[in-house]
This record gives sequence, structure tokens and C-alpha cells, in this order.
Amino acid sequence: MTLKLTGPARRDINAIVGYIAKDSPKASEQFANNLARKFTALADAPLIGREQDDYGTGIRTFPFGNYMIFYRPSKDGVVIVRVLHGARNLPETFKAES
Repeated sequence: MTLKLTGPARRDINAIVGYIAKDSPKASEQFANNLARKFTALADAPLIGREQDDYGTGIRTFPFGNYMIFYRPSKDGVVIVRVLHGARNLPETFKAES
């Protein structure tokens, strides 16, 4: 099982964790740890997410609290493409930096 993150996904995660840390460093750390566990679960079972080809060929999504994980299954795991808040304009935000 392999797990890779794209540059945009890393920026998304850093922004989310930084935003949460402003109010609660502990909650920020908890969020990051839970997100990492979810990534591992996706890598173990990459087809559990919903197909979302309108975001790109092979893209799947999986909810994580108020966020949506966008990822692509690979032959031996997953590539995390983006992590975006569900209240955002997902199609526009996804395309803007992907």
C-alpha cells in the first residue's frame, strides 16, 4: 500500500491545520492525525470512495467531517489530490489549483 499527496493536497492540509491551530493547537493535531488515518484506510481500500469523473479521470471522493477528500486509486494505493471544505464551491476550487 502506498500513499502519495500532490502539492495542492499538501497545501490544502497545511491551510486547514493552520486555521484550526489558531483556535486550538490540540484540535489541529487531532484533525491531522485523524486525517492521516483516513488516508491510510483509503490506501487499504481505494475503491470505497464515490466515483467523481467530473473532477477528472479516475477521481474519487470520500467525506471526512466537513471536508471532502479527492483522490485517485493507484495500482498499489492512492494519490490524495485535494482536501477541501464541503461548503466551498468544490468544482471551481478543485480546478483552480489542481
